[in-house]
Amino acid sequence: MKVAEIIFRYTWPEVEPLYLQLYPKQKRSRKKAREAFEYIQSLKPVGCEMRIHLECRDDEEGAYQDVSGRDGSLRENGQEECFGLFLMDWDEWLGMEIETDILERYLELDILCHCFWEMTWCGYSMEKVEKFRKRLDRVSTSKKEDFIPLDPSLWE
Repeated sequence: MKVAEIIFRYTWPEVEPLYLQLYPKQKRSRKKAREAFEYIQSLKPVGCEMRIHLECRDDEEGAYQDVSGRDGSLRENGQEECFGLFLMDWDEWLGMEIETDILERYLELDILCHCFWEMTWCGYSMEKVEKFRKRLDRVSTSKKEDFIPLDPSLWE
C-alpha cells in the first residue's frame, strides 16, 4: 500500500483528533496543518524507490515513532539502511510503499499521522521544506567558521 492510498482515504476532520493527540504541540498550528493536509491531497503521487518504515525509539524526552525510508541499501553489518525523509517532496512521499509489517503492526490513521508529522517537520508548505533544504545545503558546503545557526522561524 502506498502513502497516497491512506492519505486520500481520510479527511482532515478524521485525522486531526489523533494527530493532535499524538503531537499536542501542533495545536497552535491547526489551520496551517489542515491547509497542508488538503494541499497534499491535491498532489499527484510520484514514483519513489523508498519504502516507509516506522520504529519506536526512545530519547531523553521519552518514546516516539521514528519515520524513515528504506531502499534496500545495506550497512556494513548487513542491516538495511534507514534514511531521513523530512526533506523529500510531498508528491514523492505519496508514491512510497509502506512496509508490509508496518501495515500489520500499526493502524492506518497512526501511520498517516506519523508520516504527516514527518512530512511537515520543516513547515506546513513545500516552500518551507525547500527553504530548509537550501539552508542545509549552504551549511553542508560551508567551512566550520561559516556555519549559520538554524532559524527557529523555519518551523513556524
